[in-house]
Amino acid sequence: MTKGKSTPLLSSTYPMPPYHYIDAKLFLALFTPTEESLQALLPAPLRPSQMPLAGIMIGEMPCKETGTFMEAGLLVQCVFDNPETKEEEVGVYFAYNYANTDVAITSGREIWGYPRKLADISLDWKKDTITGTVVRDETTILKATCTMEDEGEWMDSGPNINAKVIPSPSGEGYDLAVLTAAYLKYTVKDGRSGEVEFEVQSGPRDDLSPVVIEMPFIGMYFDTDILVPPAKKIADLKL
Repeated sequence: MTKGKSTPLLSSTYPMPPYHYIDAKLFLALFTPTEESLQALLPAPLRPSQMPLAGIMIGEMPCKETGTFMEAGLLVQCVFDNPETKEEEVGVYFAYNYANTDVAITSGREIWGYPRKLADISLDWKKDTITGTVVRDETTILKATCTMEDEGEWMDSGPNINAKVIPSPSGEGYDLAVLTAAYLKYTVKDGRSGEVEFEVQSGPRDDLSPVVIEMPFIGMYFDTDILVPPAKKIADLKL
């Protein structure tokens, strides 16, 4: 760690990006949410995309810069206005995000704004069936199961969008409240897909009631390398 790059100054928790994930194992369980669910999950000025789509992501992330960690999230496809191009773009917003190491949690939150919390996260195979599970406070809050029967084709979902929010030390208002966009690069080595089943429930410290699944869509698994670059500010948040 380089001194003075992040808190604590004398022994920084994480290095600066870009981050390189080598041979990441990525399970995506996609579903169609209700219109009311989309509105509840997306903060303004983000808007639902023409095709309503959301999903659970659970992965093993071997990161060269921060060490291997497990990650999970609830992602929502969205539309935003790119302030540089002045054009509308499609992205994927992280409504919920979990990890199992302090380095992954702090770097994700402090650099990009990923809303990471600590959780027990697992990916388990039984023959051709994969199950991803996220447990907090002894409660299984996210679970997806898929039997991989077909080839899987990578879907370009646009940049990762996050709400980076830093409260003021006074306890009133915010020092920073913005939306960020990070354009990740994927080198997909293998993909599989199949029918998927879901379990989503709230825990003592996790309100997942805004997540309402109208219809399962597809489960996909990928072996991939991922380059995670620095992010760009795309909008201010009014909280």
